[in-house]
Amino acid sequence: MDFELSVVLSFVAGLLSFLSPCVLAIAPAYIGYLS
Repeated sequence: MDFELSVVLSFVAGLLSFLSPCVLAIAPAYIGYLS
């Protein structure tokens, strides 16, 4: 995976998990699926 894309996804996932606790359980699986 492209490094810049990984950074963006990490930032977005962190932002979503901060805004919505429910996303915290979903984000790791979603990122794992993308990679």
